[in-house]
Parts: sequence; structure tokens; C-alpha cells
Amino acid sequence: MANPTFEGIRLAIERRLASWDGVPVEYDGAPQTPALKAAIEAKQSWVRCTIQHGNSSAPYKGSEPGIRRSGLLQFQAFTPDNKGSRPAALLADSLAEHFQFYRDAGLELLTASVQRVGASDGWYQYNCTIPFRAG
Repeated sequence: MANPTFEGIRLAIERRLASWDGVPVEYDGAPQTPALKAAIEAKQSWVRCTIQHGNSSAPYKGSEPGIRRSGLLQFQAFTPDNKGSRPAALLADSLAEHFQFYRDAGLELLTASVQRVGASDGWYQYNCTIPFRAG
């Protein structure tokens, strides 16, 4: 990813997420899949994936600028609140292990952080946040 595009970053992250053996995933801005709709309606575990792009810079490499991008990969893990916090914590931990320190053609994911959000509207939530850089 010599000069990374936002689309290239999204595709690399979605490729990695496709290899995760977890629960249905909602991608930010994408229509819900039938599996995701079924999980939400049946009060089964699911995850929301959001890519928050950060600062970009263009330091020079020789006579041409090279683009560098940064951002945060965010996962929200939702599990039925009547099961307690452990299922959501395990989902967040699984995502952290799957993504932290992953590299793909110039995309580098860094150290993951996991935060307990708690119960709300019938769901128990944990968040997993992973900074990334590309270029």
C-alpha cells in the first residue's frame, strides 16, 4: 500500500475480518445481512465494525510525496445482557487478538484496547479499539 487509499484500507480490514470465526458483523454504512438481522432479532451476539480515519500526511520520499494515513478500527460487541459481561468480554478479546499487530501490504494495526460499556436496551456491550497506520 505505497500510497494508501481509504477504500484500500477498508478492503484490507474487511478481508481480515472475513477470516475471523466469530459472530455476524455489521459494517458501518452497509445494509444488514440476513444473518445479522436474524441474530439481532433472536437476541444473539453480534459485532459492529467502524473505521474512523484520522490524520493523513504527505512526507516526501525523494522527489515525490508519500501518503501516510492513520485512524482507529472500532468494534462494538453486543451480547444478551441476561448472560452477564463474560460473553461480550470474550468477543472483544477475540477481536483484539485477531487484529492487533496485523499487517497487510502497508497497513499496520497496533495495540488493541478493550473497554467495558455495560448493559443497555437488552444488550451487554464491550468495545475494542485498535489504532492503525498505512503508507
